[in-house]
Amino acid sequence: MRFRFLVPAFSPILFLTSCEPSLQSGPRVELVGSSRFTTADRRLTTPGDTVAAKVYAEADDSPLQRLTITTEYVPIPEPVFYDPPYDLDDPPRRTYTYLDSSLTAADAERIAFQHVLGARTTAGLEVWRYQATDEEGRTGVRSFRLRLGRTDSVQAYHSYTVPVQRPDSARSPQGPGLRSFLALREGLVFPKFSVHNLPENQALVDVVYLPQRATGAPTLATAQDDTLALKWPTRRATVIRSTTLNATTFAAVATEAGFAAAFTQGNLFTPRATSTGPLTKGQVIAFQTPAPDSRYGLILVQDVITTGIRTLVLQVRVAK
Repeated sequence: MRFRFLVPAFSPILFLTSCEPSLQSGPRVELVGSSRFTTADRRLTTPGDTVAAKVYAEADDSPLQRLTITTEYVPIPEPVFYDPPYDLDDPPRRTYTYLDSSLTAADAERIAFQHVLGARTTAGLEVWRYQATDEEGRTGVRSFRLRLGRTDSVQAYHSYTVPVQRPDSARSPQGPGLRSFLALREGLVFPKFSVHNLPENQALVDVVYLPQRATGAPTLATAQDDTLALKWPTRRATVIRSTTLNATTFAAVATEAGFAAAFTQGNLFTPRATSTGPLTKGQVIAFQTPAPDSRYGLILVQDVITTGIRTLVLQVRVAK
């Protein structure tokens, strides 16, 4: 995948390095320090918190060829049970690639990339790594760690609140960086560049923010919805249903049986079962993720933001 990266004037900006050595030859990679951008390890208190970073890379004596962003989750990002055979000394871990971009000739000498990410929603550690590779295969890397603790990790369901943004590059300078693709069980929200030509991430996506074609009203569509025109090798067959629940009754559902009952008693959306139609604040949607690890859950539309970046604020509960 190719992106054109903007390189602003950097003279007044402070560059901070992480722990990786930079004495060997190869690309120079730095994290840009400011009051907004993260450069060091952080302990988070809010599941799905928004974190911003800016990476700057400069070629040494060989043109830059590729920029990649990866994240290692320890333990894995989906909810886990801490009973045996779970090993606290060797928890399961997984690494996802969030960006894998071939650079154009215009970016071969230096690039800057601003990255707004959604942190994990389950308790644990995530390590974000930003790597530039030159034509000789040499690399430069910078990283930081985010750690989230939760006091409710032993309850029967996983809960979180995340923003899901309208994927409208024409209306926002963030363009493909807007986070519009939601993996319900993990609570991860991907931007467009994190699902383009990345099948492992595509296979996680349950629902997508889809503006209604005629009115622009916010809707959620499953990955199976033909209107999205997704040319993915794997599209999750998550099923969504409308319910009569409201914010109060949503908060009262706290068991696997309760989530299953809400789904069973719900109705298919019309005219397309794969799309919610226009959403309103307080609306509750039931869902079932596909086998073999099928889970029931509920989505509450906590807020509908119609100014600036159009955003659905979603509160999710999903059975572990």
